[in-house]
Amino acid sequence: MKHKGLSPRQRSAHWIRAALIATALLAQMPVRSPAQTNLTADLAKSKGDGKASDATDWVPRTDPAMAQWRADRFGIMLHWGIYSELGGWWQGKEVTGAAEWIKAFAKIPRADYDALVPQFNPTNYDPVAWAKLFKATGAKYVVVTTKHHDGFCLWNSRCTDYSVASTPYKSDLLRPLADAVRAEGLDMGFYYSIIDWHHPDYRAAIKSPDDAEAYAHYLEYMKNQIKELLTEFGPITTLWFDGRWDPSYKTRPEIGRDLEAYCRSLSPGLVLGDRVRAYDSIADYNSGFERKLPQSQPATDWEACMTMTENSWGYHRTWSGDGWKTPQYFCELLTRCAAMSGNFLINLGPKPDGTIRDEELTRLQDIGEWMKINGAAIYGTEAFPITDLPAGIYSTHQGKRVYLTVFRWPNTDKLKLTGLSIARAELLTAEGPKPIAVEKNHTLTGLPMEAPSPIASVLVLQLD
Repeated sequence: MKHKGLSPRQRSAHWIRAALIATALLAQMPVRSPAQTNLTADLAKSKGDGKASDATDWVPRTDPAMAQWRADRFGIMLHWGIYSELGGWWQGKEVTGAAEWIKAFAKIPRADYDALVPQFNPTNYDPVAWAKLFKATGAKYVVVTTKHHDGFCLWNSRCTDYSVASTPYKSDLLRPLADAVRAEGLDMGFYYSIIDWHHPDYRAAIKSPDDAEAYAHYLEYMKNQIKELLTEFGPITTLWFDGRWDPSYKTRPEIGRDLEAYCRSLSPGLVLGDRVRAYDSIADYNSGFERKLPQSQPATDWEACMTMTENSWGYHRTWSGDGWKTPQYFCELLTRCAAMSGNFLINLGPKPDGTIRDEELTRLQDIGEWMKINGAAIYGTEAFPITDLPAGIYSTHQGKRVYLTVFRWPNTDKLKLTGLSIARAELLTAEGPKPIAVEKNHTLTGLPMEAPSPIASVLVLQLD
């Protein structure tokens, strides 16, 4: 597969620039053992993106685009690519762990992995149906992998033929999805991997002037692709970078800051997570909470992303680790995020034919039914700490309207809320809101003996 981004004149200019910076770059490079530069081993042990970024210079954005991102609170993430063809299996053996990493985990030779390209033919792909499903789930935004670490692109990039254009399907997969998502009133975001195992100029580490020259070429390739993504697919609200851990990127923070500035020049309102930077600081929000939530509310805007099984983001046809997470668990994770003023992404791994597996569909449908009744406790809310709030109850608010999402229903028909002055209260149900009596301005009384929802029920308080 060929990469088509640079003219001979551009390559010459980059060579000159690379030669000028190579000596200084090599002089400041720390010495690393082979184990430290073994990308596969490092990521096999990690729980995602590694250490958190430094928030000391973070300033919250107050513009409408960022306010909308906060208000959305709930989104869908999609990991899809040629790795989906393997479904976590190689040469008749199951490869446990993240299926989108199978090339590295199974040590698949490049020629064998590239042979997946002519097999990828998602003839059952229905982006309109996907968008309607996401809308029904209650999500407000969608993030899809445009290019994962293997370098394969889900759009017909002019920079390379290592893309869907070289598959039997041939057609761009991103624009139909972006259009369908926006038609449902949702925001569209793109994931893009800084790492690229396929591109001949990508370098995990810079060990020579030749490496510096090649990596400079790769950075231009990356910018050219990002320009395509941000200018040719309609309004893109967020760009979700990943793969900043290789020494070539993380030891040179100026690269990330330059890339960030370039993205903002193309799309001034773009929302960017901290992974565009090299661990040195946070951009618009902290995206480091991967398959985990913080113990307490972070000092920055933040977002967590969660798989439906233990680990795999891409489609794995057999392995589920500790099993499939329940709809109640997802709703509680989402509520906990909102109760700490954070956002939540639920990840899907579509099949290679373009369909979504039943295990994912049923969970999304159950979450969607719950969100239809109780979504007011999530959208547009912020944290609202309450003293001595019983375990299993999470509090959010919009102004003087407070939401208590109750996953552990009280053992009696009363719930005392210390320090609140409540004017009135109601319980959200499928039949509509039902009044709840308030005693002495801080105690709810006459609660039903059983929770209206098998997942969680929401009490709405109007404060004085």
